[in-house]
Amino acid sequence: MTLVIAVTRIAVAEPIDTTDAGRIFQQGRDLAKLGRFDEACELFARSYGLDPALGTAVNLADCLERQGQLRRAWALFDVVARNSQKIQSRAKLARERADALLARLATVVIKVRDPHTSGLEVRIGDRDEAPAAEIHDLIEPRDVELVATAPGRATFKITLHPVAGSTLIAEIPAFVALPGDAALTRRRRSRVYLAGGLGTAGVIGLGVSLGFAIVAKRTYDGAFGDGCRHLPGGVECTAGGAATIDRAGKRADLATGFAIGGALLAGASAAVFFTAPAETVQVTPIATSHELGLGIAGRF
Repeated sequence: MTLVIAVTRIAVAEPIDTTDAGRIFQQGRDLAKLGRFDEACELFARSYGLDPALGTAVNLADCLERQGQLRRAWALFDVVARNSQKIQSRAKLARERADALLARLATVVIKVRDPHTSGLEVRIGDRDEAPAAEIHDLIEPRDVELVATAPGRATFKITLHPVAGSTLIAEIPAFVALPGDAALTRRRRSRVYLAGGLGTAGVIGLGVSLGFAIVAKRTYDGAFGDGCRHLPGGVECTAGGAATIDRAGKRADLATGFAIGGALLAGASAAVFFTAPAETVQVTPIATSHELGLGIAGRF
């Protein structure tokens, strides 16, 4: 005799439910008798959602176990066993099934170093857990990801490798605070390009200034081979030497002009860059037991 038949006998003793939940439940029982358990599970789940009857819970738990959802099945059998005092046969059946499933599950103990962290969220696989100093739960014996997040803190992530019948202990360390917000900014590219152009022009201007200054110095020095000489009271030049010194002065003036222009362009470049509107680059901090890093997303 199969379990479904045994459960059916238990359920038959209950009054026939004429509500939608009862009708859907009966359809599920009919499909289970035909071995169409996946379809039956969907109907049992719908019925249980409308009316969480214990008889429906037994049938749904049996389906979930067949589908490999051992923890959910255990939870339902446990609920039935603890709440079926008036129907001892059902309570006994549910407790036996729950105990059998317990041996196929692993116990996980999560120790949280700072459970009072603002906005803390802890997730084991696809299930959210209420933050606490120690979190105790049952998980199925397959790899599952433990993730803990908090605003402005580095995300903790690790893969658990539970074994049936064992107890696995994991620890969520104190969270690492990120500097400022968990989003970095970068300057708008059009303004960065403008700043770059101004800066380049400034550098060129300063380079030209240096060139004119060197030429002016050479021209001035050349005047002393073209009719100029140093005297205790100053410089004495012939007409040709004076003209040479005049050319040197004009080139020195050009050097000064380019130097001022280059400095102004460099200053403008800095002003454009540092006042440019910022574009947000989203950053996802990731931490595991082996590494710490940042995942960055944005337009580049």
